[in-house]
Amino acid sequence: MASPLNVSEAPTTGIGKLIADNRFYVPTHQRDYKWDRERVEKFFDDLTAALERRDKLYFVGLMVFMRDDDGRLRVLDGQQRLATTIIAFSALRSWFGPDNSQDNLSSRLQYDFIGRTEYGDAHPTSKMKLNLNNDDLFQTIVVQGRELQGLRDRLRRTNKTDSNYPLLDAISYAHDRIASIAKTQGEGAQAYFSNLIKFMRDQVIVVRLTVPNESNAFKVFETLNDRGLDLSAMDLVKNHLFGLAYSQSAETLRQMEHRWSQLSDTLKDAKQDDFLKVYWVSRHGLAYTDDLFDGFKNAYKTAAEAEDASQDMLEAAEHFAALRSSKDVVWAPYSDRCRQLIDELGFLGNKLIRPVVLAALKKTGSGKIEPAELEGLLWLLLVIIVRWQIVRGGRPGVIERTCARLALAIWKGEVSTTDGALGILAEPYQTDDDFRQYLLSYENATSSKTRYLLRKIEERERTIKLGASGRELRPDEKLTLEHILPKKSAVAWRELVASDPSIVEECAERFGNLCLLGEGRNKDADQQGWDQKKPFYASSDIVTTNALAEIETWNRTMIEHRQARLAKRAVEIWRVPP
Repeated sequence: MASPLNVSEAPTTGIGKLIADNRFYVPTHQRDYKWDRERVEKFFDDLTAALERRDKLYFVGLMVFMRDDDGRLRVLDGQQRLATTIIAFSALRSWFGPDNSQDNLSSRLQYDFIGRTEYGDAHPTSKMKLNLNNDDLFQTIVVQGRELQGLRDRLRRTNKTDSNYPLLDAISYAHDRIASIAKTQGEGAQAYFSNLIKFMRDQVIVVRLTVPNESNAFKVFETLNDRGLDLSAMDLVKNHLFGLAYSQSAETLRQMEHRWSQLSDTLKDAKQDDFLKVYWVSRHGLAYTDDLFDGFKNAYKTAAEAEDASQDMLEAAEHFAALRSSKDVVWAPYSDRCRQLIDELGFLGNKLIRPVVLAALKKTGSGKIEPAELEGLLWLLLVIIVRWQIVRGGRPGVIERTCARLALAIWKGEVSTTDGALGILAEPYQTDDDFRQYLLSYENATSSKTRYLLRKIEERERTIKLGASGRELRPDEKLTLEHILPKKSAVAWRELVASDPSIVEECAERFGNLCLLGEGRNKDADQQGWDQKKPFYASSDIVTTNALAEIETWNRTMIEHRQARLAKRAVEIWRVPP
């Protein structure tokens, strides 16, 4: 049986009274303000509906705090509801304006629910301080009431992935909603809003759960999740690690908070639970998201282990973010070829191989893997994506399972070379003969991936014909995928279709029936017959397309013959060693 929670107080109170009587802060490592437009709108809908129904109480749930020595309440759960309520009060303050005749209601709103200006201070002391990412915006617009002009323009200019976008959107919506209500209420708006303020102060009820110390707080947080609190795996892991670190010095805890804030900022454009799974697999082997928290609890049991984990996770987060682009500073020490492979892996889809790269980057940085071997490993990972995932259409679970085994072997120091990695990835790598057989039946499942394959084959042909200096296509060359025999039976091909009625259905999407053409030329050649297409091919500077002009006629036999030739080149290209 679980031990009872150590709780110092748990009264019910109106949310406005809770705000009026206390000051709050969100720890720097906690999540950003995340309520989206739909959630904020529902919050206002529920408040106004309850007011208009004349409900005696409207319950908004449990909030969890820890009281610090300076009297402030540290917010463990309830940030979104508290911040949104203060945003609503600030929008009401702005509507009442600075010169309200009824006992200066805007000043009273500011003093009771938003922030109080002490003697000698230039700015009010806020009722609530948000985390490192959100607090500047919150203090400037919500607490101080500045920069309200142009709020909507600022929202339009802000990227939706920005950590401040949900907060800015909530503020903008609150002001619009209050203005809309005022318009609907007309002359009764002031009375309506006065009733709304009193309703939020006294009748919008929360249960305030206050715990006496941080160690107990993290246990409360975990237990609440077991009772249905909607927390992510990352939230639970964070609180487990910080709970362990509580026994260390305040400086250690501050350093961990700073690292966690950096980690959150690094991952602002990514799903944190995705990172958590990739990180875990790169250090501990295959696991499912639902099992991650239990895994962390079993693997990290001391304050020192928690601190080490926070350091390692921050570095891993930087590596994880760097997988999006070869221009990331992480790749600066590595070769041009490494950077090219990172971009190609990103294009082809690198989710399943990410644990391997994270483990290898860590070991390369510590000198356990040579940079040349990292380059070879990236090439091997690209090869298995092409061989198993794109051409064969094999089960993704095979890549996920074998890459998890490889990541763990790298992490343990059991594998440090491409040859060693190939031994573990033998199943998705396949034999050359297997790869060739799948290529012979390969069809245009995904045009962008097929265009990639043809472009790489084109580069190989150019190297053979023109030498290494002529290998690259023009950087600005926009290439499209041309179906030599059109996908829809055209008049110009009726003679071939009459002699082979199923050729369009069975061959139009075949790899051998596809070639690369410049964007404009593709439109011109689209529905033309073979004799009309050949001049377009003859004038093309794409070697593999130009060679088509030498073929007398186009039929099923020629499609199969060309597919076999492309397959031969593909086997030569996507292999280890290259």
